[in-house]
This record gives sequence, C-alpha cells and structure tokens, in this order.
Amino acid sequence: MTLDPEWLLLLAAVAFLAGTIDTLAGGGGLITIPAFLMTGLTPAAALATNKCQAFAGTLTAASRLVYSGHLQLKSLWPYAVLAFAASLLGAWGLRESAGAPWLERLVPILLIGAALYFGFVRLPDLESEHATRFSRWSVIGVAAIGFYDGFFGPGTGSLFALLMVTGLGMALRSATIHAKLFNAMTNLAALTLFVTSDLVVWQAVWVMIPAQILGALLGTRLILGRGLALVRPLVVLMCLLMAIKLASDAWLP
Repeated sequence: MTLDPEWLLLLAAVAFLAGTIDTLAGGGGLITIPAFLMTGLTPAAALATNKCQAFAGTLTAASRLVYSGHLQLKSLWPYAVLAFAASLLGAWGLRESAGAPWLERLVPILLIGAALYFGFVRLPDLESEHATRFSRWSVIGVAAIGFYDGFFGPGTGSLFALLMVTGLGMALRSATIHAKLFNAMTNLAALTLFVTSDLVVWQAVWVMIPAQILGALLGTRLILGRGLALVRPLVVLMCLLMAIKLASDAWLP
C-alpha cells in the first residue's frame, strides 16, 4: 500500500504526539492505531505497522532514563525478558489471525476497552515499604500484558506501571519510569516478528520513527509534568469515535 504525502505528514505529527504521551503515561497507540485505520489500513496491518514504529519511542525513553540513572535494570531484567517472550507469542497470534473476520470485530472492542481504561483508571501515588519483588500473580501479569502488547497494545505502558505499583510497591513516578523498560522490550519483540511481514507499511514506519524519537525525548523531559490533562480526553474521544466507525463497518450490513 502506498500512502499520499499528506497522510505521511499527518502520521509523522501523530507519531510525535504519541511518542510524547506514551512516555508520560502510556496510551500512544490510542492515537496511532486510529490514524492508521483512517488511512485505509486493515486492522491487522494497522496493528503490525504500529509495532514497527512504536519501538523507537519506547526504546529512546528507556535508554535516556537508564543513562540518567532513573531506571534500574538489575532487579527487573528477568521480568523484561518474560515480557519480551510473551509479546513474541502475542505478535505471532496477530500475524496468524491477519484477514480473519473475527479480528475486524475484535479490534473495535479492544479499542473501546483500552480507551475506557486509559480515560478513567488513575494510578495511586503511594510508596509501599515492604514489596521488594513481584509475586507469582504479578509474574503472570507481566506475561499477560506482554501478550496483550504483542497482539494489540494501546495502554500497555500504564498497565505495566499499575502492575509495578501493586506488585513492587513503587510510587507512580517510579513505576511509570520503569514501565518503559517493559514496554521497550515488548515493542522490540513485536518488531522482531513483524520485520519480515508483508502486513507492515514501511513507508509510514520510516516517516514515523524519527517523530517517535523526538516525542520520546520531549516526554522524558516532561515526565513530572501535567501535560496530559487536556490530551487524555481528546485521545479517548478520537479512539471511541474510530471504534464506533469500525464496529459499524464490521457488524452492520
């Protein structure tokens, strides 16, 4: 599929905004996936293409936070490897499901669910004094979120942050920072699987990667800010509108 220059310019702008938002709180896919669908991509192509450009933002944010000393790898890398493996499995499931009629019906439901989660869930800003490692259920949670990100993805960063608040007792800021490691690993896993797939529109990917990097760099500077106060409801509204359109196309004659 070949995209017109106007669409590529729009996708670059969307990628910059998504990279910033994803670094701050997660949910960048709620912007990029509807944008891909508006260009005419199938749901499977939109999800696969999204993974092959989103890795740039999460990897940039994680690298900057590691370099600055805010993200500690030592105790979390085994769980990050688990997230990578689970994301590979989810991406494989998406690749095998490409073109299936049920996928077109499922994507609107996932978009609505992710939008509602991103719009209404608030993470507690409290620090626990006793949680030092993931519980058994939290390890299962890492695997489940990793699979979800490989298959679909929007809101993964905030899901990982919530898991670290509840599983490790981290405060919100620390959990958000360390979630970048997990999100970078899950995106890299999906990229590894989709890099040779004909589902990916590489013309869009090459335009969006630099914009994702710039957005992530801005997001790492603003990670303590409150810039999402207005962006969050707009993202949710756009996602819900696109979900309604997709649902009408898939379910109504």
